[in-house]
Amino acid sequence: MQGVRSGHARKHIILGLVLGCASFSAAGAQTFDPSTDPVFQRMLGVNKGLQSYQAHIDVTTRLLLGSFTLHGTLYDRGDQSKVIFDNVPAIAKSTVENQPSIGAASGWSKQYAISVVSRTADATTYRLLPLAHERVRSIDAVVQNASGLVQRYVWSNSNGLTITSDQTYESVGGYQLVGSTSTKTRGGVRADSQTTFTNYQLNVALPDSVFTASP
Repeated sequence: MQGVRSGHARKHIILGLVLGCASFSAAGAQTFDPSTDPVFQRMLGVNKGLQSYQAHIDVTTRLLLGSFTLHGTLYDRGDQSKVIFDNVPAIAKSTVENQPSIGAASGWSKQYAISVVSRTADATTYRLLPLAHERVRSIDAVVQNASGLVQRYVWSNSNGLTITSDQTYESVGGYQLVGSTSTKTRGGVRADSQTTFTNYQLNVALPDSVFTASP
């Protein structure tokens, strides 16, 4: 988008251009124990009790050769997340087909080798290296120490592409959910995307068929 359905505020779908990737070895990553890291534990506690949600999503992307806007619905249920767009123009097909995503923090240790890159008075940066072959080689997650909310993701690909996504939050039904993201893709491809999330519906029943449908 894994235990307790927490961490939904950090389950994030990045609508950037990811064109060609390679695997990356996580063998050199430092050993990390989430249970001893207070910021990571705070992140796990965000939105505890939120089982599922859906939201309307609007994405506007500017490329060198033009721009496009997409409208659709984001569905989220625990360790599953899916965006279904209403219509996808030809210029946007690569973006939609190659969109990376990251699951809730409660499941990161099963998919990534995690280490702490830096820690300041305000934020902690975690580096995630895929344990298996992935289309991205690493992800940095910058987490606010006080709130446990992820304020930035940085995706690094072996082909030189870097995707940086900053996100803001809003309070919905007592939960902290992403209200908007600003995403920049650089390195051979230049793309800028603005995404907004509105009309949240919380703890809704979502059938399995939602997550197996085509984008």
